[in-house]
Amino acid sequence: MTHPKRPIVLLTSDFNEKGGGENNQEYRLQANYVKALCQAGAMPLVLPCVPDGLDDALRLADGVVITGSAPGVDVLAQRVDFERRLVAQCLDARLPLLGICHGMQLIGEHLGGRIVRDDPALLAKVTPHIPSAVADVLAHDVTLIEGSTLASWTEKIRVPVNSLHRHTLKPGGQYRVAAIADDGVVEAIEGIVDGFCLGVQWHPEYLLTDLDRQLWFRFVASCSEHGSRRVRVASLAVTGSDA
Repeated sequence: MTHPKRPIVLLTSDFNEKGGGENNQEYRLQANYVKALCQAGAMPLVLPCVPDGLDDALRLADGVVITGSAPGVDVLAQRVDFERRLVAQCLDARLPLLGICHGMQLIGEHLGGRIVRDDPALLAKVTPHIPSAVADVLAHDVTLIEGSTLASWTEKIRVPVNSLHRHTLKPGGQYRVAAIADDGVVEAIEGIVDGFCLGVQWHPEYLLTDLDRQLWFRFVASCSEHGSRRVRVASLAVTGSDA
């Protein structure tokens, strides 16, 4: 008996310069991203910021996750430049794409949105967007926008989320706002593109709610469909069949 192939999902990671030159640089990734993807049925692979190898990596991939960054630490230009190229190629290839926190902002910016760095609106503390140094507790509710794909995954209109961010993404790009906080902060977007393209401002990799788990399963299901379609296309190209 054969088992279905686990879809391969590429994960971006933080690139850090710790001091001491090139011999003391590191890549960093929270293990809960890997746990969430494995539980949803995927095989995650960590993707380094190596532009020359990106085409080869994407030929292996069934989906891509642009992860969040370390709290309170600005993302280095080397990572941002690499991820911008990665987002563009994923969208061109209709590869399922999920952005989390920094990843949502990056996708939104690529689609024409505007990022507000250290948004002063967050200082009003109407909604606790930075309740603690680790996003392992639910911080506030968001309202899911009627008609969004995200809203179709649950019967609830308002759901609790965790939070850990200083920057915000404004409406106005080639995306739909799918969730919003009580203070107006955009909490989720869906790209107006072909294929799966979702960004969330919170951190679903902590798996604190049913919606978090649903999000990962839906994303991985889309990756599986993309992988199966890719295999069929490759098979037809080899056999020359129209079946």
